[in-house]
Amino acid sequence: MNNNRNRRRYQRRLDVGSLIALLTLGAVGAAVACGFVGVKNAHVERGDLRRSLEDEIRVLEKEVEAIELRIARGRDRRSLEGALRHIGSELVPIENSESLAGRPAPIPDGLAFGGRPGSEINVTDLSPPGG
Repeated sequence: MNNNRNRRRYQRRLDVGSLIALLTLGAVGAAVACGFVGVKNAHVERGDLRRSLEDEIRVLEKEVEAIELRIARGRDRRSLEGALRHIGSELVPIENSESLAGRPAPIPDGLAFGGRPGSEINVTDLSPPGG
């Protein structure tokens, strides 16, 4: 019996209030941890959305720049065409064409400048004097 009494003395029993307090603290800790994870995930999701929108804005800005360049080029061509017509030039405007399939054939240097292959090439400066 003496042995049984010693065993009971060293057993530490928790009363109902202590158990409820520990369970409550555990539940509060778990709720706080879940809330933190939820807030962190919301921040990450918002950052991903922001990054994707910024990338989309960059793509749209590039498209706008390309369209602006095409418009500027078109205006320059029209003004050049008008100026050429006004002075009665025989130059014709360049028409847009489609690319042809196949490999381009190499052009000898003499033919590239309008001469015969192996002939001497003369380059004439046609710029106006003084400018």
